[in-house]
Amino acid sequence: MDWCFVIGSLDLAVFGFVYSVYATAMFASPTPPPIVNLLRWFARVLAGVLVVLTGLAGFTCYEITAPWQAWIVVSCLAAVVIFSAILAFKMD
Repeated sequence: MDWCFVIGSLDLAVFGFVYSVYATAMFASPTPPPIVNLLRWFARVLAGVLVVLTGLAGFTCYEITAPWQAWIVVSCLAAVVIFSAILAFKMD
């Protein structure tokens, strides 16, 4: 299950970087540059991967009957992923 958290944390870091580049590009000029469409698409793909990884982590926790501490970590990951997915799909 550790690999799922490692990949998820790397994916969240990349998502944060992509979102910050998107926000900077949107505020840089009155008309958005062409790269904005690619950043929107990439952020949505990253959010989808995060949702899949979080689901896999939850399923793995359930299958191995993980202790409550692992469920807290998965719940925190799920909260951050839900927020990231909302941000990704509200990028307009």
